Amino acid sequence: MSKKKKQDYGISLRLSPYFWERLITVIAIVMIWRGVWNLLDAYFLTENPFWSNVLSILIGLAILYLPNGNIKELV
Repeated sequence: MSKKKKQDYGISLRLSPYFWERLITVIAIVMIWRGVWNLLDAYFLTENPFWSNVLSILIGLAILYLPNGNIKELV
């Protein structure tokens, strides 16, 4: 039988480059989302927030539906 090294069983506390790449990607996505959100608040149907929200949801669903035409993945 071969013995396993102790380091094979533990959890490494070092963060891999993969982690940092994904962290930067997530931060970038959140910043884009924040910018789009603020622009929509400032310019998209500012006089009627209810319809602004409803139309934003419908437009978002349409954008998600268009690439493959399958609504089942969204529900």
